Amino acid sequence: MAAGDVRPRGGIVTEHGPPPGFEIEAATVEEFLQLLKEREEHEASLRGLNSPLRRAVFVARMFDQSSSRYDFPLVTRYVVATFAYGRDLVSYRRTTSNTVELPETAARTEERQREAFEEVMAEIERGLDEEDIRVPIYEGRLRRAEEPGGEG
Repeated sequence: MAAGDVRPRGGIVTEHGPPPGFEIEAATVEEFLQLLKEREEHEASLRGLNSPLRRAVFVARMFDQSSSRYDFPLVTRYVVATFAYGRDLVSYRRTTSNTVELPETAARTEERQREAFEEVMAEIERGLDEEDIRVPIYEGRLRRAEEPGGEG
């Protein structure tokens, strides 16, 4: 498990277990916050049953790397914010670069990603304050636990 990953504990998934949820990607921070507000309103009566981690928003800097036909890797850097909504995961992603990353440009693309991370965190914090939504925000990645026979 990578640093910052959070996996649900306690439930055992079997082939007859509960069906997997959806992975929903919001197009804007505003849509992301609207879905979070709906979740909070819907689950208000169940608050005692939800752990703080199930209610939290997680924001992480991520990157994917693949080979290119050049001597340098093709790197996609992005910021992703995620929260759990029942069995579903809702996320917002902001891509900061998708290019062959040369050693001399890596520092600039990392800096651009760091700035985007700070912007996304600030937009989410501001939106939570405006809507009076009280949920913790953590730096890290929330993902579905892997299920037998496939990826989660």
